[in-house]
Amino acid sequence: MNTILVVKLGSTYPQLIAKQGDFDDWVIRRLDLSKNATRVVDVVAGENLSQDGFGGAIITGSHNMVTDKLDWSERTAEWLRRQVEKRTPILGICYGHQLLADALGGVAGPNPRGREFGNQKIYMKTAAKSDSLFGSLPNVFEGHCCHAQSALKLPAGAVCLGGNSHEPNHAVRFAENCWGVQFHPEFDVEATRYYIEQCKDLLAKQRIDTKKLSAAVGPTPESYALISRFANFACSA
Repeated sequence: MNTILVVKLGSTYPQLIAKQGDFDDWVIRRLDLSKNATRVVDVVAGENLSQDGFGGAIITGSHNMVTDKLDWSERTAEWLRRQVEKRTPILGICYGHQLLADALGGVAGPNPRGREFGNQKIYMKTAAKSDSLFGSLPNVFEGHCCHAQSALKLPAGAVCLGGNSHEPNHAVRFAENCWGVQFHPEFDVEATRYYIEQCKDLLAKQRIDTKKLSAAVGPTPESYALISRFANFACSA
């Protein structure tokens, strides 16, 4: 089986790390692969990205912003451009999704509708029905959300596969074998509620009832399955 590279672009809160591990651990649990079938590269810590020797790459979320144009982020963007040219299977999550948009000629930035947190419905478009990754999903499913920035403008050739009124570009096929999702298939109920609690003051400024938002958080099995489905695709490509 080909190795799945997990490109780690940040860390979650220390309290969650103590309970659940970090972003890369969450992704690996969803992959449903043995540890020796995955490899983590912590780009923020200065680790170098591999150019070969893996079947596909998953790009994690981050507490940073793509618009900050941090050195490690720009290096990752350049690496992503080369991998897309090679048709390497790639799945970007949240920050990884926005970074793909930015790296390939689109625009990432603050969502004009503000933050989107908690369980949110994603409505699939007709284009998703024939997509290798999203084709088996129902027309509507829920995903865990936690973001302030978005892919505001898609690169030329990208295809939007699903979204909602707050976030039109929740699921995108950026190129052959390359996808991004704004929602978090690696999150679970505890993590999503923890982020709501940590950001409750910011959400309150949007007049969001965080107690109601948190109470509505539940499992999102269709979303969770995307990561293992991507691994299957990458390892068979």
